[in-house]
Amino acid sequence: MNMSTESVATAPSPGLLNSTTVINPAPGVFPGAAPEPAAPPVLLETVRLNKRFPVGKLRGAKASLLYAVDDVSLRIHAGESVGLVGESGCGKSTLVRLISRLIDPTDGAIVFSDRDIGGLPSAGFARRPERAKIQMVFQDPTDSLNPRYTAFDTIAEPMRLLSPGGADDLAGRVARIAEDVGLPPELLQRFPHQLSGGQKARVGIARALAVEPQLLILDEPTSALDVSVQAIILQLLARLRRERGLAYLFVSHDLNVVRLLCDRVIVMYLGKVVESGPAGQVFKHPRHPYTRALVSAIPKGMDEAQGERIRLSGEVRSPVNPSPTVCRFYGRCPSGIARCAQEMPLLRDLGEGSAAACHLA
Repeated sequence: MNMSTESVATAPSPGLLNSTTVINPAPGVFPGAAPEPAAPPVLLETVRLNKRFPVGKLRGAKASLLYAVDDVSLRIHAGESVGLVGESGCGKSTLVRLISRLIDPTDGAIVFSDRDIGGLPSAGFARRPERAKIQMVFQDPTDSLNPRYTAFDTIAEPMRLLSPGGADDLAGRVARIAEDVGLPPELLQRFPHQLSGGQKARVGIARALAVEPQLLILDEPTSALDVSVQAIILQLLARLRRERGLAYLFVSHDLNVVRLLCDRVIVMYLGKVVESGPAGQVFKHPRHPYTRALVSAIPKGMDEAQGERIRLSGEVRSPVNPSPTVCRFYGRCPSGIARCAQEMPLLRDLGEGSAAACHLA
């Protein structure tokens, strides 16, 4: 029988995902303590990034445009973990595909390590040195692994393409990465169908780490796993970030997971960023009505007060040729006012690292 290596004695309980404990809490400043060190440098920045897809072109008529990512500006600092949340269709997946240069932006800039990579064609980006610095861990570890590759070949492939070295050292490099993610050596010669879900997730993480990236894009990396295995993989990701100084862009629908793993949170709605800020502040005191609705849906633990669930009604506005003067959330927002139908709210700085795109924030 193929026994999973995930059932180890040190595994945290499944209840970890429902706790409010932060894995890597930021240190506070106390009277008499040494001042906090300077903020780490900006690793990634998008400036007014847009992606529009033509749709509905019939009989020579001018195509309508779907605004998948609309005027998005964000920053990720070196070593920082940033959560990206929002309901399906909000533009999260398109945004990470732009950042990872799998698709080309319509306009705007993507600056990575002080270089604008947004203008580099996605077709040739796979073999550029910048590709090694931005890696992705995909949502479904089964679908993202080549069924014809062993675990060893899967981890070794990016090394061969992006960081070629001596063939004699390749086996040693793969073994070190596998050990770092907790993958036993005897599993390296197995194919994906011979591995458990947690083992396949470790292979996917090892593949991303193989070329020593600076930014790891995590596209719901635990959603296809059992709850107990999710907790173990989250512990692994937290340790790797701490030991390797990695920056994470963590995409998830599970707000409890985001609360555990992320320093900051970015909330998207219909292609736009509607709120951003420190994770603790966003979850305790959300400033945008959409964020408040998301937070109200989080299952609360026994030690937490169960606030009133905010149930949104109304129709979702179309992302095709949206009005530039109407708030995207207007019509569903329980706090909407007449101004929301006449003036698009801009993302405003609210102090203490927080920002929200709401007239009432």
